[in-house]
Amino acid sequence: MANSAPTITGQRLPPQAGEQIDRGSTFQFTFDGRPCNAHPGDTLASALLANGTSVLSRSFKYHRPRGVLCCTGNCPNCLVQVGDEPNVRACMHPATPGLQVTHQNAWPSLDTDLMAATQIVDQFLPVGFYYKTFIRPKVLWPLYEKILRTAAGLGKVLLGSRPGKHHKQYVHVDVAVIGGGPAGMRAALAAAAHGAQVILLDEQPVLGGHLRYTDADSAADLAAQVAAQPRISVHTNTAGVGWYEGNWLAATCGNELLKIRMRAVVNATGASETPLVFGNNDLPGIMLGTAAQRLLKIFAVRPGQRALVVTANDSGWQVAADLHAAGIRLAAIVDQRAAAECQSEHLTALTAAAPVYWQHTVTSATGDRNVREAVVAPLSAAGAVDASAGKFVDCDLVTVSVGWTPQNGLLRQMGGRVQFDSAHGAALPVHLPAGVFAAGRVAGTHTLQAELLEGQQAGEQAAAYLGLCAAPAPLQPTAAQRPASAHTLVNGSGKNIVCFCEDVTRQDVLTAIDEGFDSAELLKRYSTTAMGPCQGQMCAQNVMQTCAGALRQPATRVGATTARPPARPMALGVLGGQHLEPVQYSPLQAWHAAHGAKMMLAGLWVRAERYGDPQAEVRAVRERVGLIDVSSLGKIELTGPGVPALLERVYVNNWGKLAAGRVRYGLMCNDEGVVLDDGVTARLAADTWYMTTTTSGAAAIYEWLQWWAQSGWGAGVLLANRSEDFAAFNLAGPHARSVLQKLVADCALDNAAFPYMHARTATLAGVACRILRIGFTGELSYEVHCPSGSALAVWEALMAAGSEFGIAPFGVEAQRILRLEKGHIIVGQDTEATTDPISADLAAMVKLDKADFLGKRSLQRIAAHGIKQRLVGFKPVARDVVPEEGLQIVRSTRGARPEIIGWVTSCKFSPTLGETIGLCWLPAELAAQAGAEFTIWRNDKGLQARVHHGAFYDAAGERLLQ
Repeated sequence: MANSAPTITGQRLPPQAGEQIDRGSTFQFTFDGRPCNAHPGDTLASALLANGTSVLSRSFKYHRPRGVLCCTGNCPNCLVQVGDEPNVRACMHPATPGLQVTHQNAWPSLDTDLMAATQIVDQFLPVGFYYKTFIRPKVLWPLYEKILRTAAGLGKVLLGSRPGKHHKQYVHVDVAVIGGGPAGMRAALAAAAHGAQVILLDEQPVLGGHLRYTDADSAADLAAQVAAQPRISVHTNTAGVGWYEGNWLAATCGNELLKIRMRAVVNATGASETPLVFGNNDLPGIMLGTAAQRLLKIFAVRPGQRALVVTANDSGWQVAADLHAAGIRLAAIVDQRAAAECQSEHLTALTAAAPVYWQHTVTSATGDRNVREAVVAPLSAAGAVDASAGKFVDCDLVTVSVGWTPQNGLLRQMGGRVQFDSAHGAALPVHLPAGVFAAGRVAGTHTLQAELLEGQQAGEQAAAYLGLCAAPAPLQPTAAQRPASAHTLVNGSGKNIVCFCEDVTRQDVLTAIDEGFDSAELLKRYSTTAMGPCQGQMCAQNVMQTCAGALRQPATRVGATTARPPARPMALGVLGGQHLEPVQYSPLQAWHAAHGAKMMLAGLWVRAERYGDPQAEVRAVRERVGLIDVSSLGKIELTGPGVPALLERVYVNNWGKLAAGRVRYGLMCNDEGVVLDDGVTARLAADTWYMTTTTSGAAAIYEWLQWWAQSGWGAGVLLANRSEDFAAFNLAGPHARSVLQKLVADCALDNAAFPYMHARTATLAGVACRILRIGFTGELSYEVHCPSGSALAVWEALMAAGSEFGIAPFGVEAQRILRLEKGHIIVGQDTEATTDPISADLAAMVKLDKADFLGKRSLQRIAAHGIKQRLVGFKPVARDVVPEEGLQIVRSTRGARPEIIGWVTSCKFSPTLGETIGLCWLPAELAAQAGAEFTIWRNDKGLQARVHHGAFYDAAGERLLQ
C-alpha cells in the first residue's frame, strides 16, 4: 500500500544528485512474507538492502549465502522468485506495491538452508563428479538423479501458473545502437545528424550508462539531446539478446520481442567489472565497486558501514571517494599498484582519511551472513602473495575494482573477432565486419572524453556506410592508464569462486585442466563455467587467466568460447509463437453485430453463429424464408479452354460435358484418394467457370489448383482468387423465389427458366450478381454472389423484400442443423486425414471409368478391396438426448473395457423432426444394416442409437425442386 510520506530506513542515504527514486511516496512489498518499504524507482535489490537484508539468495551447488555483486543483472547472486516467475534478477526488477517476492534454492528457509551441508562433503563433489560417481549400480541411478536434481537448480516453475501475454514488434531502421551510455548516445546523435533513422537500445530504465553514477549532469544533458532528436527512437529496459543472418537483431523488453532489421549497427554495450578471485570472495557484502556506486548514487542506499576498497586502477579511488562522501567509514584502501602509478584526484584527501596499502591485495574474507573481516597481504610485481605478512581488516563491505570485462557477446555474434590485449587486460575487437562498429568501453576506452569521441566517430562511420556522409578521419590513439590488473587471481584460504553461477572454484578449473579439458570449449562444458545465468559475463576472463596460468601460455592463445544467443536472460514465452491468428470479416460484420448476432470463428472467418434461438431460425427456413451470409466461402474464377481438362483431373466426378449455365457439386481428393474439399462449380460461359470451396479450404484449394496448373495441367487456364472480391448470401425457404422475384427483373426465376443446379447472371437491386440455384439446406434456395462493395445494399434489399414473407437471418448453427437433416457432410468435421469418398458414403460421385484423376489409383484399390469404416447417419433411441460430437462408439467384449469401433462426427437436435440426428463412423458391416443398434459411450455409460441410411428430411429431394 502506497502513502505520501516517505520512510527513510537506517540504510537509506539523504537525497543524492541523480537518484532515480521518488521519495515522495512509499509502498510495501513482501520478501519471504516480511514487509519491506520501498520508493518508486527502487529495484527489489536496492529496496531489500535499504531494509537491511543482505542475503538475497543461495548459490547453485553449495548453497552458500549470496548478496548483491554487480547490480547490473550480470550475475546470479540476486535471483529471486516473484510470484510465479522464477529466476528474476532482483537488481533489475522494479519494486512495485504488493509484490510477493520469495527466495529460491534454499530449504527450509533462506536463513537456515540445510542444503548448505554439501560444503562439508565438497571433497566428494569435485568438478565433473556426476560423470564419475553415482553411476553404479545402474539400477540406483534414477534415485541418484532425483536427489541431484532436487539439490541443484535455482527457481521453480509453478505448473499451475497462467502464461503471461507476450508480444512481438517488427522494427526497420538505418542504424541500431546497442547501449545507452555516453558512447552509445553520442553515436546515435552523430548518425541521426546525417539523416539516419536510429534505434537506441539500453537495458537500464534510464539512459546514461556509467555516467548515471559518475557524472549525473552529463548523463542528463546527453539524454536530453537524444530526446530532442526526432530521428532517434529510444527503447530503455531493452536488451539485445541475439544477432541473426540478414542484419536481424533480436531484443527483449519485458514480455515483448523486438525483431529489428538495420543496415548498420554500433556496439556500445560497455564493460562490467571483473571480480577478484580470492578466498570466500562470494560472501554477501563483497561487491564490485560499480555496484556500490550504483547503490549510493542511483538508489541512495548505504551498502555498508565500514568499507575495504580493493583496486588496481583509479576507478577504485573514485569508489572510495564516493563511499567516504556518503559517510561510510573507510577501513582501508588496498591498491595492487605502486603509489607512483595512481593519478586519482582523490589521492591526497583519501590518504589522509584511511590507511592505504600499496602493492597489496585481499587474499581472503571471513563471515557468515555477511563479510566481517578480510586479510590483505603484499603483492609482488610477478603476482606472488606474501601470506605471512597478511593483516586482518575489520569491515562489513568489500568493494572490488581491479579490471573490466567488455560485454562483447553480441559483437562476436555479429562476426566480430576479439583478442586478449595484455596492455589493457581485456579482450578487445581486432576485426569488425562491414556495417558493424564499436565504441566506448566495449572497445577498451575508459575516459569520458575518449568515449564521446569514439561514439561520434562510430556514428559517423555508420552514416558513411549508408552513403549519408563522407567517412570520418581515424582517431588518434591516446595514452591511457591500464584499466585492469594483471593479478585477478589470488589463492586465498576458503573457496576461491571463479564462476558464481555454478559454484566453480579456481581449484575446480585447475582440476579440469589436469584431467585434459584444457581447451576453452571443453573446459566450459566439463566444468560448467560460463554455462549459468551470466553466460560468462562475470567469469570468462578469470577462467581464461586461470587456464593461461595453468598451461603456462599467454592469454591470447587460450581464446574464448563461442558467443551464442541469447546474450542476456530472456523468458521462454517471448520465443513462443503468439496465440494469435489473423481473422477475416464479412463485409456485413457491422450489420451482424448491430442485429445481435453472436459471432464465432470458422476457419479464419468471424461468422454469425446465431441471432437468437437456432431452432427458431431452422423453422424459419423450413416454413418461410431465411437468409445467411456465406461470404466466407472460397471463390475461384477459372477461364480459358483448358479448364474442363483441369477440372477432370482434380475432381473425382465428370466435368467435361457440363453445359454453360449449369452447376455441379464436386469432390476433390489428393493423390492418395483422401478427401480434400468439396463445393459447387458453375459454368457461367463456354470458357468461364466459377468455383466455390469450403470456408477452411479457400486458400489451400487455390494454391492446390495453382500447383497443378503450373505442373503441366494448366494449358489454356487462368486462375483468379475472387474470395474477397465477392460476397455471398444463401436465400433459402419455400418463399425464396417470391423474395427474389421482387428484386430481379432481367432473369426469369420459374422452374423451367431457372431449374435446380443452374446458374444465372442477373441484376439484383441494381447490382450485377451471380445467382446459383443449389440446395445445401434442403429447401428451395438461391446463392447470390455480388461484389463485396455492394454487399450491404444487396443484403438489406433482400431483407426488405422478404419482410412480407417473414424472412429471418440465420447463422452457422442453424445451417449445420439444416444440412444435417439432409445428411450432407462437412469436410474437416465429418472427414479426417485419411477419409476417402467411398468410405464417406460418396461412392456414387467417384467416376473410376474416366481418364486419370488425382487419387484414381488409390480409389481403385479401395473399391476393389472394400472399406473397413463407413460414414453413416444415426438416431439415438432416446430422441431428446444429444451425444456430444467426438464421443466414442463401442461394443462389449469379454474384457473389462469395451472395444472402440467408431466415433460421432456430427450430432444435433432437429426441430423439424423433433428428434436427435447425427453422422458417425462405424464398421462397414454394421453401417450397412439400416436400423442396426450400436452403443455410444457417454458419461461413463452406454447410449443406444440406430443406423439410418439416406437423408433424414425430404429423402426424395422434392422441396429442392419446387
